[in-house]
Parts: sequence; structure tokens; C-alpha cells
Amino acid sequence: MNVCESETLSSMLSTYGMVQINNTLDADIIILNTCSVRAQAEQKAFSYLGRVEEIKKQKPNIKIVVIGCMAERLGTKVKKRFKTVDLVLGAKDIDNFALKILNLCNFEKISSDILINRSSEIVRYITIMKGCNNFCAYCVVPFVRGKEISLDNKGIFDKCKVMVKNGTKEIMLLGQNVNSYKYNSTNFVSLVKNICKIDGLERLRFMTNHPKDLSDDLIDLIVSEKKICHHIHLPMQSGSNKVLKEMNRKYTYEHYLELVNNLKNKIHDISITTDVIVGFPGETEKDFNDTFKAVENIRFDGLYVFRYSPRPSTKASTMFDDVPLEEKKRRHSIILNASNKISTEIVSSMVGKTFEVLAEGFNFNVLEARTNSGRKVFIKDTDKDYIGKIFKVQINESKVNSLFGNIV
Repeated sequence: MNVCESETLSSMLSTYGMVQINNTLDADIIILNTCSVRAQAEQKAFSYLGRVEEIKKQKPNIKIVVIGCMAERLGTKVKKRFKTVDLVLGAKDIDNFALKILNLCNFEKISSDILINRSSEIVRYITIMKGCNNFCAYCVVPFVRGKEISLDNKGIFDKCKVMVKNGTKEIMLLGQNVNSYKYNSTNFVSLVKNICKIDGLERLRFMTNHPKDLSDDLIDLIVSEKKICHHIHLPMQSGSNKVLKEMNRKYTYEHYLELVNNLKNKIHDISITTDVIVGFPGETEKDFNDTFKAVENIRFDGLYVFRYSPRPSTKASTMFDDVPLEEKKRRHSIILNASNKISTEIVSSMVGKTFEVLAEGFNFNVLEARTNSGRKVFIKDTDKDYIGKIFKVQINESKVNSLFGNIV
């Protein structure tokens, strides 16, 4: 979602003649898009601002802007701690990011109706909803992004059409909980059906899904609609019902497992990835073992595992953080190692087989592509002409999360 918002902002600023560059010393403005989901993300942002202070000493006229979730939560502290920051814009003010930045840069003509018209990109993201109403006990998102708001379905459809017209082949729909999307009479399933009708669109993905809202209708649509990729990110967070209840996830592990089995039974090549949190307040060794057994039982294609860290304003921040850091690290390592072992076994089983891939880019004479299930495939000894095309590749080598092959 942050990548999507950064790209959108970059597009808007480009409309007014700004150009994105890689060397901060050559920049006229530095924009730091921040996250508050984990404490480590905020620590990294503060560390970066410290380095940027040194740049401003060398180039006093450079503008420094901090945007996003951390800016929403800690805006006053950011300005107080870093006098070099010129502008702080919180996540709830996202619709005004571009206008306020342009004003900071003294652009004479400022319009609220900015057309996003980017050069062709093969894979694009589009936000379909903002905020969240779930209030999971560990999550700061509802506090920094506000209540759940679904965006106009016609506006979403029109943006998708423009993207495809400009060369996009794959679109990913984004929301904190896409399954609960609803704008007037349009729910998520009907929105997806409509977008799939766009001529020229080859693939559609979406995230994140919430187990309590994932419907049979959506699963059936994935089965019947060829444009929808056979990959779903379905955060489990824990395999312990006690912990899931404390997390306010509103489902049981049994319900989650039923969803997984339904997906696997109806879509034989479905790729399921997930999120796991270890060391949540009150998580016992038994609770952790339930999670470990769930990971081994379900055999996710990939997972993100996080060590719990208290986030201000959340319900969990009032709980006793009783799992020591070293124990969190141990549990984190166990889950990650198990996941990597499973992923290695899955990709190893793909060697020698042929898959359809979409070529997304070309770097260092290597074509970068992706399977329908979301696996990265690297192809040597080819050229840029394949970018944006779907073709077949035979896999001849694998690593933990990557595949290597040749064009058939």
C-alpha cells in the first residue's frame, strides 16, 4: 500500500514537471513515506531522518517532507526532534499530499484536479479502500488511517482502464481488508467481476484478505475467472484459538483451516501466503506450538513472521508484554526456518515443469517474470522484447523463493 501511495504521489508531482531521481544530494525535495505497523519501521524512519539532516547542512535549500502513518502518529515529535523537516503530512491527509508539497515548492499554478498519467508500467497497484474497522488488538492502522472507507467503484474501474490503455498487464487491488469492500450496491466480488471485463488486462491480484470475511462467492470467482491469479494472501497470525481471541481476530483456527482446505480443494494450484505474529502477550509455549503445527500442517507457499511489538493506542499495548525479547527471537527463528524449508520443498518440486509467466522487467541482462501463483522467475540470455508478454518457461533451477528457467 505504501508503494502504491508513493507511486501515485510521484505521478502527481511528475505532472507538474518534477522528476524522480536516485541521488539525494541532487534532489530539491526529499519525501519520506513512513509506516507505523511495527516499532522497527518507525526506528528506521528516524534513523533516515538523522542522515538526511547531514544532507541539509550541505544543501540548505533542500526541502524535507515526512508523510504517512508515522507522520500521522508522531507528527509533532518529528517536527520537534528534526528542525530540518519542512513539512509533515499524516496518513489521513493523503488526498492533499501533492497539493501541499507543490505549495511548499512555490508552484504558481496549483489545481486540485490532477490527472495521473504515467508512462507504461506492466504491474500497477490501485487502492480501493482506506482505513480499517477491525481493530485487531495489536494493530495501529485504524488509529493512523481512520475508519474504513470504500472508494467509488466507477472511479476505480476508470483508473484501471487508463492503466491498461497505457500498457499495464497486471493490476493489484489494495485495501486493509479488501473482502469488506462495499460502495453503494457494489461489493468486492462484483467490483472484481467488472474489472476483469477490461480488454487488455491479463492478470488481477488483490490483498489483503481477512479470514472472517473471505466468502465462498469470491473463492468461486477465482475458480471461474481466468484473469484472477491463483495466489491469495490470507493472514493467520496465530494457530492458537486463545491467542486469536486475545488478538480480536474474530475467527478460530478451525475456521481458518476450513477456508484453506476449501481453497485447495477448488483450486488445485492455489498459492497461499500468510502473516504470523510470535510473542503476543500471554502466548505460552503451547500456544506457540499450535502455531508451529499449523505452519507445518498447512504448508504455506510463503509467510511473513513478525515479533510482537506494542503499538500505542492499541488494546494489546495495555496488556503485559510477558514474552522476553530473546524468546520472541527464538520463536521467530523457528517459524522462519520451518517456512523456508517448506518453501524450498515447494519450489524444488517445480523444477522440470513448465509454467506461464508474465515478464515484468529486465535487469543486468536477466528477464524478471512472475508465475500466476506469484513466484519470481529469472530468465537469462534473452532480451527486453518479452517485457509485458505472457509466455511459457521451463524451470531448471530453484532457490528458497525464486525460480530460474528458459523460454520454451
